[in-house]
Amino acid sequence: MEAKRPDTAEPYLRVKNIGKTFPGVVALNGVSADFYAGEVHALVGENGAGKSTLIKIISGVYTPTEGKVLLDGQPAGIETPRQALDKGIAVIHQELSIANDLTVAENIFLGEEPRIRGGMFLDRKKMNADAQKVLDFMKVLIRAGDVARRLTAAQQQMVEIAKVITKKTKVVIMDEPTSSLSEHEISSLFEQVAILKKRGVAVIYITHRLKELFMICDKVTVMRDGCVVNTFEIGRVTEREIVSNMVGREMKDYYIRTAHTKGREMLRVENLSMEGVFKDISFAAHSGEILGIYGLIGAGRTEVMEAIFGARGVTSGKIFVEGREARFSSPRDAIASSIGLVTEDRRRTGLMLDAMVKDNMVLPSLVQHQKRGGFLDIKWETEAAAEYVAKMKVKTPSINTVIRTLSGGNQQKVILAKWMIANSSILILDEPTRGIDVNAKAEFYTLMNAFVENGGCIIAVSSELPEIMGVSDRILVMREGLISGELSHWEASEQSVIELASLHSGI
Repeated sequence: MEAKRPDTAEPYLRVKNIGKTFPGVVALNGVSADFYAGEVHALVGENGAGKSTLIKIISGVYTPTEGKVLLDGQPAGIETPRQALDKGIAVIHQELSIANDLTVAENIFLGEEPRIRGGMFLDRKKMNADAQKVLDFMKVLIRAGDVARRLTAAQQQMVEIAKVITKKTKVVIMDEPTSSLSEHEISSLFEQVAILKKRGVAVIYITHRLKELFMICDKVTVMRDGCVVNTFEIGRVTEREIVSNMVGREMKDYYIRTAHTKGREMLRVENLSMEGVFKDISFAAHSGEILGIYGLIGAGRTEVMEAIFGARGVTSGKIFVEGREARFSSPRDAIASSIGLVTEDRRRTGLMLDAMVKDNMVLPSLVQHQKRGGFLDIKWETEAAAEYVAKMKVKTPSINTVIRTLSGGNQQKVILAKWMIANSSILILDEPTRGIDVNAKAEFYTLMNAFVENGGCIIAVSSELPEIMGVSDRILVMREGLISGELSHWEASEQSVIELASLHSGI
């Protein structure tokens, strides 16, 4: 049985009265928290609560405006990420930092590659063997010699975790580590977290999946508006109490669903196939409804949506928009047919990270709103962006703020806003609430309902079963590149959906 930390033990990592201000924004205000060796301590809060800013201060990305960080009772003196790593602080980011053209082993040992007799040449045999030993220990089916770009997002996440396991870290910060993982991979991750605890590592765990707190964490600190609201022992708090502390009020229902009136057919797909990926996909989506698509990781959900949007070529099949056959050779063609796509990975495929909020919001609509001679309509851009920042409740100092500095939830709102500005009548939402807190989710569902009530059509892809059951009028279930079944909102139960998602088939 694992030994418990003595009550008299001092915290290994302590943040005291941390404050951080940016132009026009107070990101952190008097934040204090203690993190002990051998404990998993969760940080939760709405997007914009200050979690990301705090971990960037701990890991040397930001310098605090006031307050201090202590390691083992002494000032940490961390001013750069390299210094943080040298002091045993490692971060597993939500957005992956994989070098795509390197092998798995090269990624795991990047900057610390073993060398032959300490010389210039890499000891690739040892590096591959050591990397494979870690991967096998983690029980993941990845080969050390695989090139990283050929891995799925979930597999790349496991490589990030393997990096940490190979290092002698004392503090591990995990930022939404399960957001791209299957249930099997989550179990493997939790096994690794348990091992880190036994080794006396202090684990800081950031997640919006509140059920995970009760599976893996010892404590939870709730943040709101840049402040610490409360810290709880995990066995002495309920999920509802955590949510109430996060949002400042009681949340009775995350999944806001209203009665929808199904209208005319907006999109129809007939026998859409992509060799080796998905086969004979056929369905119709209508105005006034939310069509949910559920499946386990690897089912082909995202690939089908990207094919509909013109971002992937298909082997065969047809797409019809409002009854007329459409041929999309690129996303530009799909956008011209009033289709918008909120992608699964917002930072890689949904945003221009170094551009302003305004520029991201109006990008798909520039051609329709340009002036004579091809000049931009700056007045329209400013008014449209300001309107949707207010309408979507985007937390940003201004429409001219660089979007990279916004929280994940606010970035997601900007992506949704750009398709609404473009007057899209068909919205494909691929994991639309991934990495978004419960209050922002409720706001997002309200926006989705308003969109379909006004005659829009939504196709929502989600790996969160409660979400897909809570918001959908109909649910299509995919398994291994095939549609394995369809259920109405009233027919769907967790058991029936999981059974359809787990049937054995093949393409």
